[in-house]
Amino acid sequence: MDIEHLKTFLEVERMRNFRKAAENLCISPSAISARIRQLEQTIGLVLFRRDRQTVSLTQAGERFERHARFILSAWEHAHQEIALSKQIDKHLVVAGVNSLWEILLQGWLNDIHCHSPLIGLRAESSTSKRIAQKLEQGAIDLGFIYEPPQLREMVVQEVGNVALIMVSSEPDQKADDALTDGYVRVDWGTLFTSLHENYFPQRPIAAVRANVGSIALGLIESCGGAAYLPTSMVRHKLDQGKLFRVNDAPEIPLKAYAVFSMHGEHRRLIEQLLQTL
Repeated sequence: MDIEHLKTFLEVERMRNFRKAAENLCISPSAISARIRQLEQTIGLVLFRRDRQTVSLTQAGERFERHARFILSAWEHAHQEIALSKQIDKHLVVAGVNSLWEILLQGWLNDIHCHSPLIGLRAESSTSKRIAQKLEQGAIDLGFIYEPPQLREMVVQEVGNVALIMVSSEPDQKADDALTDGYVRVDWGTLFTSLHENYFPQRPIAAVRANVGSIALGLIESCGGAAYLPTSMVRHKLDQGKLFRVNDAPEIPLKAYAVFSMHGEHRRLIEQLLQTL
């Protein structure tokens, strides 16, 4: 199976249009059609429904999409390891949810990069669901998430506690007022959402939402408002009097977990690196 055919399939799936996919891949629309036709002949199934304006995946195409991503990821991983084999001893693919890169993982990765030059790295930011899928497929070596997935033959290790507190641009503000006036709702995952709803059942719907803490912090610093943010992220702002804690809003604790294969080739290295986190 030609790797270029898989890349073409995924680009057509992403754009839902042969002409736009051809422009992105810098080839002709007829070449796109030929590659997809050859791929379908190889598999023996029709992958796309072709309409005048757009294309869409068939049921077979939907099932094949996940496998195509896995095959392409594995190929790129293998190619990179072989190409860098003279420069590095090990190569790790690490993925984490957005917010954990901000508050926990970036400094850890910096230390590995600076002090362990023989370890090659590929770092990704993704969703919990996608990280779990890639762990199951073997497309990543190590994942960092808030809520450990129910995956077989995976090691799940707690690596940190994240204390979320409500902060406001206004001093002495009550939680009810903070939730009403300029509140930025940050998506910290399913557990946070459940606890947030239990603590504030009558809350108004937030007009502004974000899935990254630094976005919410920038918004409330520039325009005023409140948000639940990690203590580590706002400690200096609180000390400087630029932000203020909403004292009657409860702290919401979260735990961060590292997940990796029980039988992975890099398990011992991963366990050593996690000791420094």
